[in-house]
Amino acid sequence: MHHQIDVTVPAAATDEVLGELEDHDGVLALTLQRGGSLKPAGDVLSLHVLNRSIDSVLSTVDRAREHGPVTVATVRTESVVATGAQEAIEDDADESPWEEFERTLRHHGRMSVNYLVLMALGGAIAVAGLLSPPVPQALALAASAIIAPAFEPVAKLGLALIRADLYRIRRALVSVLVGYALLAAAGGVAFLVLRALGLAKPGVLAGSEGVHMVMDPTAADWLVGAGGALAGLVIITSFREAVLAGALIALALVPAAGLVGVGLAAGDLEVALGGLKRAGADMGLVVVLGGAVVLVKDRLQHHGRRPLA
Repeated sequence: MHHQIDVTVPAAATDEVLGELEDHDGVLALTLQRGGSLKPAGDVLSLHVLNRSIDSVLSTVDRAREHGPVTVATVRTESVVATGAQEAIEDDADESPWEEFERTLRHHGRMSVNYLVLMALGGAIAVAGLLSPPVPQALALAASAIIAPAFEPVAKLGLALIRADLYRIRRALVSVLVGYALLAAAGGVAFLVLRALGLAKPGVLAGSEGVHMVMDPTAADWLVGAGGALAGLVIITSFREAVLAGALIALALVPAAGLVGVGLAAGDLEVALGGLKRAGADMGLVVVLGGAVVLVKDRLQHHGRRPLA
């Protein structure tokens, strides 16, 4: 996977930008339309770029902002054929530019109706799974981890803390608090409905392997969770979102938060506190270990370049 970048730059900056990009080995193709942009007014550049070179290309574009407003749109390209550059294309890096990585977290972790509905559904499914026999329980817990966007807002919070951006920290905290509160509430409602139907009988929670895994994690459980936290950030930053489900299932964010609602609905503070502790611990894994992944990639892959926005 490579990239096409469409850029609008002020006319006063065009020749300087072109001078740098024309000789750039990572730029496979470069098209110029002088006066092609009406809003903002300026020239339009279209580039096909190797992933390994995208940071230096965007740094060049960033300097054009000294002359006026710019716009930048990145598009993932499945296939590029360039005469004389095919070996470089085959050996290209698999890193996502910061702009796309951060936009992914902002989109999936943004508080919206869809986000809240999915969090609630995930919580209800998780609780129904915890009250089910082992096989449907495993299926329900896996489904709830994939359905509820519980990972992204926590990862977004970790990224905002690394960036030391108070505005984004506040937005991430709101998404986490409201989303997880709704998830827990949906879990509590699901428990009350199942109890009214006679499916949540006394002793079911105590005998649930899923509840035991959440409330009394072993060293192996913590290793699985830590692996999921690390893998989640590696996956999102390397164009591998299709396998993100594995990282989500490895963490107990959704069933743990669901148990908070169950404990409150059942009047069992031990269950509620146990779920809260586990959810908080898994959030800590995502923030700390995921943040470590971002910091390492920032130094080794992106060489400290800040995102354009």
